[in-house]
Amino acid sequence: MRQVILNFHGIGQPQRQIEPGEERYWISQDFFEETLAIAIHHKTHTRTSYTFDDGNLSDIEIAAPTLARHGIHATFFVLADRIGMPGSLSAADIRALSEAGNRIGTHGAAHVDWKIADKTTIDRELGEATRAAIADAAGRPVIAAAIPFGRYNRKVLGALSREGYKEVYSSDGGPWHAGQRPIPRTSPRADMTLSDIERLLIGSEPTMIRLRRVLARSIKRVV
Repeated sequence: MRQVILNFHGIGQPQRQIEPGEERYWISQDFFEETLAIAIHHKTHTRTSYTFDDGNLSDIEIAAPTLARHGIHATFFVLADRIGMPGSLSAADIRALSEAGNRIGTHGAAHVDWKIADKTTIDRELGEATRAAIADAAGRPVIAAAIPFGRYNRKVLGALSREGYKEVYSSDGGPWHAGQRPIPRTSPRADMTLSDIERLLIGSEPTMIRLRRVLARSIKRVV
């Protein structure tokens, strides 16, 4: 069966100051619900999983309750430095998501680009202190990491491997299969249409889009 991971960021109106370029990854609640409906419609053909990056408050106010109504769980990748900050998940929110059956992973500490970060920064982003802060909030170990901005190279993948993360997720887009590392996800954006989402789910995207993804992944792994 075809497998796709849809990765969301913010839903509805941001309740914090968003970063430059981040606005395109904030989608309306209607678009989120319509995307979910399409994925459910195609569930006999495509197994769709759901992840959420950045630890935004909309994860628990909108995303989790909507998914729960359909009996769906997700993985929420949170930023350690944002826990309890305005517009972001609190430790209690993270614990509630975890206790409801969702998985909690790390998106790092401060939402920096791991590809260009120095060793000191990488050690903090991926190290035990950051990991423990998220695990303490979740009430269970953190074994999965999502790469900020989808930017990685051999250095980043090597650091994640040394730190013992069992699952590593990118934003490379497209379907995925068992054994892939990092695991590709597709992020619905405000400039996308529901038809774009449906083409991804059923495997009818233009050939050029698929080829660009393959080329981009190949380049990232060798630089």
